[in-house]
Amino acid sequence: MPALDPKQLAFSSVDGKTWKRMLYGQEAQAAWFVDAGEGFTTYAGTLTARFNPCRTQADLQRPLAVSWMKARHLAPSIATIQVKRDGQYWYEYEVPTLAEVHEWVSETIFWHEEPKTILEVDLLMEDKWWKCADGHHLVELHLFPSTDTPGDWHITYLAPHNGIDARSLMKLMEYVLTWTLEELKSPSTGDPLLDWGSETPKCRYKIVQMPKVHPFLLPDLSVPFLPSIVGNTSASANDHNNAHVRLTLTKDETTRYREVCRANGVTATDLWLALLALSEIEYTLQSSADAPEEAAQTNIAAYEQASHFLFGFYFINHRHKLPGNYKTLQDGALLFGCEGTNLLFDMNTMRKAIVYDRANSKVVRDTSRAIIWDGVVQMSHTVAKGTPADFTAVLQREIDRQAVLDAGKHDDSVYHMRVPMLSSIGDYTAMDILNPFVPGTGELSSELSVLEQCHSIRVTHPLLVPICWQYAGRLDMLWSTGRRWQSQENLELYKKIFKEWLDIAVGSV
Repeated sequence: MPALDPKQLAFSSVDGKTWKRMLYGQEAQAAWFVDAGEGFTTYAGTLTARFNPCRTQADLQRPLAVSWMKARHLAPSIATIQVKRDGQYWYEYEVPTLAEVHEWVSETIFWHEEPKTILEVDLLMEDKWWKCADGHHLVELHLFPSTDTPGDWHITYLAPHNGIDARSLMKLMEYVLTWTLEELKSPSTGDPLLDWGSETPKCRYKIVQMPKVHPFLLPDLSVPFLPSIVGNTSASANDHNNAHVRLTLTKDETTRYREVCRANGVTATDLWLALLALSEIEYTLQSSADAPEEAAQTNIAAYEQASHFLFGFYFINHRHKLPGNYKTLQDGALLFGCEGTNLLFDMNTMRKAIVYDRANSKVVRDTSRAIIWDGVVQMSHTVAKGTPADFTAVLQREIDRQAVLDAGKHDDSVYHMRVPMLSSIGDYTAMDILNPFVPGTGELSSELSVLEQCHSIRVTHPLLVPICWQYAGRLDMLWSTGRRWQSQENLELYKKIFKEWLDIAVGSV
């Protein structure tokens, strides 16, 4: 590709009907992730909706369809398609006729009959994916009746992660739910009066502030902590692609967690990163006891010899830094407004907290404040805060990334490693997302409550993908990985270790 021309990053049209934009840098690389990695990074976000009174599919079908049409007019990017021509990925958007709008609705809303829990929905959704090159509409909606409470609905949006994030789509779902509720209370006749064609300015151009740094861009002579990769012998062809485990803190635990972070001058994410690193290292050592001898020795050697603990991806929200109305989630704003880089923690600091007794094959924890808070957590804060995020650095990373793609050097196999790839979404209340539907406090919650959420990506590598969010006063964490490399029992062990470290950190202050 020649030198970057900003015009290439904007949607343009020669006939006023078909609008196109080339994908560039990280978003193009992420399209390669999906296509070359059997759907790797396909993203599913789910909310559980409780209507009062209860609503059936027959009750909801038309109101939701009308709301989905309005959502397209507000944020037309959800109806773009991604295609690949001459080695480059492109977004395309067609100004629709009314008949084409109805066809789009029928192709992107799916009603499922069998009741599921929210975690069952999450696993099912991560079995579904499509290639970015195939010309599929960007976002699908899936609705499942809830197993837990008859009448509740799990509503999932599904898309390649290069086109959406967990803030923008949940904000869009706030609009969709509001419009659906309005339709239920005052049913309209006919189709919503929308001026199709006037929505095209909201097909947002690419903001070159969204990179994703290759996890192997490491300092010279560094040795990352890379545990062995062992297949999950209990997995079968009938299992779901992902394995996952979830931890939900109580409101009191969440309040305490944040109070402790504030008291120590760190963010909730800083502490989370520290706990993830501690848990991953200890889990690796503990699980080695049941691993094959060669794998066990590899894990112990990784612990003893590594210079750094590696976070392969660390996603950061940059929407608030963007110009004009891009910084908000209103009025069809940019659907993907985050970026990411890798983080490196000093392993000498980590080894002070987690001491491995080789002679007795035993893990010993040092839980003193000097080691945990003044050492590991403070390091986490310093590293995260020091992550380069200025425009110049990010733009250069985008240019470098595109150069790799143009040279034909994308290699999905380099992600076949056991390192964390994580996202801290944030506090939905603080971001003013879904607040009208928070149970008990939202202004519309007597008619419609959003009870909970779930977020994950499709993982086709041994990568561990922790995602963290807060909703309705409760902190939630979900870890996903490829089931081919991780048993459910081992994930439960990981969760147990993480919760123990969390209780130590929060309880020690």
